Amino acid sequence: MGIALIGHLFGRCRADPASNSAGNSAGNSASNSAGARRPHAVVVAFEKELGSGMAVTPLFSALRRARPDMTVTLAGSALMAEIAAGNPHIDRIHILPPPYRTPLRATLAARRAVPADGEGYDWLITTAAARRYALGLVAAAIPARRRSGLGTAEALALYDAPLAYDWSVSTQANNLRALRPLGVALPEEPGQGPEPELHFAPDLPGTVDGLLRAEGMDPSRPIAVLAPQTSGGQPTDWFPDRFAELADLLAERRQLQPVFVGTAAGAELIDGIRGRMRGPAASLAGRTGIAALGALFAGADLAVCLDSGAMHVARATRVPLVVVASGWQAPHHWLPLGVPTCRIVSAAGDWCGGCSGGHCPDRNCMKRIAPDDVLAAADGLLLTFPPAAAARAARIAACTGTPTP
Repeated sequence: MGIALIGHLFGRCRADPASNSAGNSAGNSASNSAGARRPHAVVVAFEKELGSGMAVTPLFSALRRARPDMTVTLAGSALMAEIAAGNPHIDRIHILPPPYRTPLRATLAARRAVPADGEGYDWLITTAAARRYALGLVAAAIPARRRSGLGTAEALALYDAPLAYDWSVSTQANNLRALRPLGVALPEEPGQGPEPELHFAPDLPGTVDGLLRAEGMDPSRPIAVLAPQTSGGQPTDWFPDRFAELADLLAERRQLQPVFVGTAAGAELIDGIRGRMRGPAASLAGRTGIAALGALFAGADLAVCLDSGAMHVARATRVPLVVVASGWQAPHHWLPLGVPTCRIVSAAGDWCGGCSGGHCPDRNCMKRIAPDDVLAAADGLLLTFPPAAAARAARIAACTGTPTP
């Protein structure tokens, strides 16, 4: 069954002029009157990777600030639900089956993901992941009066505000463009708009502190978190001996306790790095989910990441972040350009044109990045954002929604 047929059978709500005009207005006075139904938007997001999912989160804060009258629902993958857990800008979360494996089951589940009043959504918003056909089926089945966002050509024929992917801006910026028809104003400059967000329970930092103590680290002293692992799909990794040297330099010259993070699959890589070091370092590989990783970053004083999912989590916590970046893609696609708490170390030049290939035969762009280059970038950040218990507490408070001590 095609996307167009799914949409015409299931996805289009009965037109309601009052609701439609309210959906187009940033200041919906009618919906604020006593007894009036609040406008309701659903963001359909089936991002499969951590970094892609984090690039969706700015939509929720931007939408809440511009449309405080609007109820906001997230419908999507279990990964997106984990990323969005505890987000104060989201009113409801629907976890839908993965459409890549079971498109019909996911489509039927999407059809049931309607507001409690049964009236359908006023706006349906799709993200960059909707450019895949299976996601177009799912989005088409969700009843909505108006649609905005990215998608396949067939799906976009059903949209009131269809968007083509703009390769001159980041994935995050492409996602945010879908909010303009809802009255959300967005700045043009990188780093000036809403940033990724991650929220976690107030007791989680204490649990992470326990993991650090078990590894011989003192959570009350400055910590540097290093994430040397990538997804493996792109040539964005650095070299184990250089990570080892960098960790030693951070410990010896800047008195930062090095803590390595990664998945369980990255434990061997991290153990190899630690084995090359002169001094001690902790490893929490395989012991932090997304929320715990965020709590670790928020409670640290410096993060050093590759272009990876961990980088996006670190960015969301506002910890001072150094990104060791390859020339695999143009920097604006994923790197945190213009973000005050971030520094990007890259040696990509004209000889590294962003081929987007899955294998790089020479790795010149990463070979030209030395540990001292990364240390210099870290020093610049630490001068502006020096290690301090108050700064750590403020980052944790922002992620937990609790008052700053």
